[in-house]
Order: sequence, then structure tokens, then C-alpha cells
Amino acid sequence: MYAYSPSNPLSEDDVQRIVQQIKARTNTGVPWTGLSIEGAIDSLATEYRDELRRLCVAERIDVLKESNIFHGFLQFLQALNSVFCSYSERASRICGPDQRVIGDMAWNALIHQVLDARVLEWMEEWLYLSLSCVLHCVVCQPSTIAYLNSAMDPGVVAQLQKAHRDAGAAVVGFGDLAAGQSLVSDDNTESDDALANSDPAQSERDRLFARVASDPRQIGLFINDFAGGCRLLVILRIVSYASRSLSGAVDRLVDANVQKQATRWDTPCLDQLLTRVRLVAATLDALLLYDSTAAQQFFLGHAETRLFAKFSELRVSELFGIIIDYPDSRQAIADLRTCVVRQRSMRQMAHSLRNAIQQRLLHPGATTSDILTQYISAIRCLRLLDPSSTVLEIVARPIRSYLRSREDTVSCIVQDMVSEESELFEDLASGHGVIMDNGAEGIVYDEDYADKNWEPLPIEAKTVYLTAQRRDADVLSLLVSIYETKDVFVQEFERHLAQRLLACTEYGAEREIRQVEMMKLRFGARALEKCEVMLKDVAESKRTDQHVAETSQEKRWDMPLHALIVSRQFWSSAPREQFAMPRAMADIQNKYAGMYEVLKPARKLEWRDALGSVALQIELADRTVSVSAKPSQAAVLFALQETPAMALAELAQKMECSEEFALSRVRFWLARGIVREIDANVFEVVETDSSGDDAAAASMPAAGRGGAGSDQDDDDEDSGAGAAGASNARAEALRMHFNFVEGMLRNFGPLPLDRILSMLGMFLPGENTTAEDLRSFLALMAREDKLELAGGLYKLK
Repeated sequence: MYAYSPSNPLSEDDVQRIVQQIKARTNTGVPWTGLSIEGAIDSLATEYRDELRRLCVAERIDVLKESNIFHGFLQFLQALNSVFCSYSERASRICGPDQRVIGDMAWNALIHQVLDARVLEWMEEWLYLSLSCVLHCVVCQPSTIAYLNSAMDPGVVAQLQKAHRDAGAAVVGFGDLAAGQSLVSDDNTESDDALANSDPAQSERDRLFARVASDPRQIGLFINDFAGGCRLLVILRIVSYASRSLSGAVDRLVDANVQKQATRWDTPCLDQLLTRVRLVAATLDALLLYDSTAAQQFFLGHAETRLFAKFSELRVSELFGIIIDYPDSRQAIADLRTCVVRQRSMRQMAHSLRNAIQQRLLHPGATTSDILTQYISAIRCLRLLDPSSTVLEIVARPIRSYLRSREDTVSCIVQDMVSEESELFEDLASGHGVIMDNGAEGIVYDEDYADKNWEPLPIEAKTVYLTAQRRDADVLSLLVSIYETKDVFVQEFERHLAQRLLACTEYGAEREIRQVEMMKLRFGARALEKCEVMLKDVAESKRTDQHVAETSQEKRWDMPLHALIVSRQFWSSAPREQFAMPRAMADIQNKYAGMYEVLKPARKLEWRDALGSVALQIELADRTVSVSAKPSQAAVLFALQETPAMALAELAQKMECSEEFALSRVRFWLARGIVREIDANVFEVVETDSSGDDAAAASMPAAGRGGAGSDQDDDDEDSGAGAAGASNARAEALRMHFNFVEGMLRNFGPLPLDRILSMLGMFLPGENTTAEDLRSFLALMAREDKLELAGGLYKLK
């Protein structure tokens, strides 16, 4: 940047004298030399400085800008050009051909002085608007390209063609592009909305677009005008002083087009954006820098750098959602990989994603199942982004650590492993995963299953990261490696298998046999020996049950009992329930045990009633209900059928158990409307079903209806019943939030009502749940045997 200042400033008299000499010498055609030429040019510049400032006054700029940004700026440039032509003519007479550089430097100084912030801002608006229209014309009005040759200056067409070919955007080609050919695919030819809605040039841009749409020949005229304006910027020496405005216009256009791709994860975006950016940047390079070979692709390089940086920034900020949306977001992952590889920003991306996961996923409000689902998607996505798995390790470390702190993580993984609808089941069933075993340093892997397309790990991955060293392992192997031992998963699978076998009807265990075989391929046959014994017990029980059935038929006994006879040391023990079995049920058990002892003389059955179930058909006055219950729950109905109404203490005495044990079993029938509480801790069977508010009130504890013996009139009773009905309705509406409550109690243990209420307010902002609503909801969950209230604390059953 040059600002002219003579080494010896001239006085006013000297200036007047030189002006007279200039006029005389100009008339004779004798050139000036030395300091006298510099002084003369300085005087000339002083004369034109005032004229240039008159053109750049704020009022004049505001009038031109408000009337029409595009044509107003062209008029401004043309006015400057008139001044420049006059100045150049007089300066050339003073300097002659040998000293012309002095006059040029003086003009450069003048331009620098008059290009204030208002002019530079206007120039950026003009370029932004013009480039947006160029992009719109070529991308969104492809059928108009055929008109360009007839409407555009041939020299401009040649410049643009060469620049676009050099930039790799030759698909535009102007003169080479056939009518109807589009820059982008047909499904992306929507109206290009490059400017933000709040931009002040929005209305003028819309007018330009409308004019182009109504008369396609206007495209060529518009580009000619734009090319002429760019040529004036070069002639007036403005380009070198306004590089920030020129780059700013390109940046705004790139940013606006990138922002339009937000949440568009199902289609590739980067190549389309790159083509558009190259078109715009090559156009600007051709029109502003075509005579400078050193800077032939200045704007192209700047625009591409900006595009990759902003697009990478956008996709990194969306990466958490992209992972959730996988596999539908595979195209977004491919685009992001291209960007981060070019930007060398893999590590920054990894840390950004890790922070997002810690804030949005790793908290008590998220269920373990949700965290595992997100982790599995993250594994698949990040392996596409970074095959070395170094990024995966950075992101996975806090997830793996947090999952280890949750009690139900192993249970959730095992449930997914054996669920045929899950991705982990596919890994388990494939038989091609890495076989794991316990080694001196944790889990080791069978090399026969290693990836044959081996690539060396980064040095840091070899020395620091663990997941990166397991990049050959499938997703299931990575989940199991969270604990560095397979034993916890085998033990959890044994518990799961036991529950499944206990629930099997007619001793059908085909599915469980298949699961055990798949687990043996993954964890080894030796680790699954206990499960083999369980399956053998089921098969042996089936044969025993057939013998008992045949013997009962011979003796003409009714034998509705089917027993699963297990080996005590290989099945998880269940606590014994201390209660008296009803006589009818006890007789059936004794008959079954007697027949078994005849078949197996050296053995004796020991019943585990807590693990059994009873299929009941309950015949009431107006209905018949089929229910599956535990033996201890069935014992309640056997006791109540002998006495119409029974107090809790009497019921506990008859069942030979504690009152707390009896009350928990009574709640099972309260929740199903089979039993109701007619007074404080007094219960009876509901022979006739009722509906409406009366049913709601009858199912509530007596204390909730005012207490036994309270003196209320009819109106009070009606209002109390209505309130109870509303409270129940609200409790039912809160069912959708039970996952949050379950997660709290699982992770924090038993909690009081006020703590649960405050945590719900934290994780569900805007949810107006009152303490009474929550208390009713938790009471409902307790009646359904999902929660338990003890000592003012709620806990999972």
C-alpha cells in the first residue's frame, strides 16, 4: 500500500507557481523530470482528491445504494472512472511515458484515501448479490444458458470458459453447455437461496431473479454488466485495496450455501457445494485477476479452503445427531471424512464429539439401553471416518467408563445379544467374530479371525489406545471388552438362560439351545458347561413329567402340575418364601414328589415356590378371569374364598406369613380389580365389576377417601371421588416417564419422593408434575409390583 508524500513539502506560493508552469509546459509538450514532477503530481492529486471525496459523501452513497444496490454501484464506479480518465490524461502529460509510475502511485494513494468503510461495505454487498445471481442463473435456470452467447460479450465468454476449465468447473462452460443441461443433478435444482432471509439485499436479489426468470436473455446482459463492473475495479486500482471486501463476499456466499445443507444427511452434499464454489470463485478470478498469472486462482483457493472449514464445522457440530441417524446418514459421514482428512482435524472432531456425548448422553436420565445403542452406532460411524480407530478410542473412553459404573450394563448387553431383532445378535450368530478368552492382560483374540487387510497403526494408537488395537474385533467384542473379562457375561447369560427355561411351557427349549450353541462359538464350550447342564435338566424333566403323567393316568389322579427339576449346584438359588401352601396345592405337590421318589429312589424333591407359577381361572359373579400368578399370590385368593371379608392380620395368620409379605401379595390382586379394600387393611373379593368414579374410589385405600368412620356429606364424597379419578388419570399420563424414574432408582438406589420430583424437573424441563401427581403415579407403580415403598424411600422390586 502506497501513500504519496514529497520529501520537501511545497508552500502555497510554490504550488501556484508550479501550476502555472504545468500549464505552460503542457501546452508545449515538454515532459517534467525530478522533484518538480513529484510536486506537480502532488498538486494534481490535491485537486482531484476533493472531487473524489464529493463522489463518496455518505448521502450520495446512501441514495444510490437504497435505490438499487447493483446498478447504483455500477454508476458509482463509472463516476470514479470519469475522474480517473481525466486525471490520467493530465498526469500523462506531466510525467511522460518514462515517469508514468509516479502518476500511478499518486492515484493509488487517492483511492486508498477515499475507500472508507461505507464504500467497502457497499462493494461487498454488490459482489455478494452479483455472485449469488450468477450461481442462481447457472444452477437454477439451466435452460437459459443457450441465450448467453448471443447476449454476452465474446471476450467475457472466453475469459469465463478458460477460468472454469482451469478450476474444474467446466461443466458450466457457457458456450459449450447445451440448452437444458444443469450444473447439478435434477433433484437438486431447487431455487438457490444463497442469501440469509435477514440480509438487506434480499428484496433486490428476488427482483433480479424474477427478471431473469421472465426474460432469460437478461442473464447475459446481467453478466456483461457484472463483468464491466469488475473491469472498472481493476482499472481504478481498487482490487488491491479492497481484498478484504472481495474475500468477505466470497465467504458469505460459501457460508450461506453450507448452512443450507444443515441436517441433510441422507444425500451427498460436498461435491455439489464444491462445484458451486468453484464456479463462483473461478468467475471472480476470471473477471478480476485475469491479467495476473501469479494470482490466477486466488479466490478459488480461498473459497475452497473456506468451504472445507465451514462444512467440516457444520458436520462436526451435527455429528451426535448423525450417529443417532445411522445408517441413513452414511452420506454425511463420507462427506465429513473428506473434510477432516483435508483439514487434518480428526483429533479436534473426536474431542468435540466426546464433549457432546458427555453432556447429552452420559447422565442418569439416559437409560443404559439408549447409551449402548448410541455407542454401537458411534463404533460403526467412527470406523468409517477413521479406519485406524484412533478417533473411536478418544470418544469411547468416557462411554466405556460410564457403562462400567452402571449395574445393568452387562444385563442390557446380554439381552441384546440374544434378541433376534438386534444388531448384536447378528454378530453373535455370524460365527465369524473374534473368539475371546481370558489372558494374563485381559481379553485376547484368536488371530484366525483377524482382518487380513492389515494396515499399521499410528504410533500413538500402539502405545496409548486399546480400542484401536482391537480394530479387527466386531461390535460385540468391543462391548464385551469393556470389562476386560468374559466371565461377567457368561454369568449373566446363565441367569438369563435360567429365567428363560423356567418360563418355558411344555419344556420347549429349542431357541435356548440355539443361543447356547452360538455363545459357545463366541466364548468357548468350556465356559458354557453350566448352561449345558441346565439344558440337560430340562430334557430330563420332560421325561420325568411324561412318567408322572402316565402314572397319574393309571391311578386316575388329576395331575395339573408340571415340574422343572433342576440340579441345585448349577442353577442360581432363589430365596424361599415363608408361607403355608393352600391344602389343594400342597396335596398335588406331595403326589408329584411321591411318584418322583419312586422313579428316582436316591433323590428327593425340594420345592422352590418363588420360582413357580400358577394358571388360575377365577369365576366371579359376573365374569371369569384368567390370571397367571405366583403360588404365594394364589394363596391369597384361596384364603379369601373361604371368608367374604378378611383383615390383613387374619390373612397373614392364615397364610402363616408376615403382614408385610401378605400385603405385597394382596396388592397384586388390587391392581387387577379382583380384590378391593373395603376398610383400613380389610379386603374382599370383587364379585361384581363396577365402572366410573365409584370404581376409582373403591380401588383407592380408605385413607385416601377420608379414612374409616369419617363424617362427610354426599357432596364431599362426590368431590373426593372426582379428585381421586383425576389423580388416577394424571398418574396414568405419567407412565411415559417411568423409564426416567426406573433409571434414577437403578443408578442412585432408593430415593424419597422429593428427590425423584426434583430430578424429573431437571431432566424434563417444562413438565409441570406436582408432588401429589407423582405420589399417585408411584403408588400405581407399587400396586403393579414395579416399585416398593419402604421407610419413605421408593425402590425397584
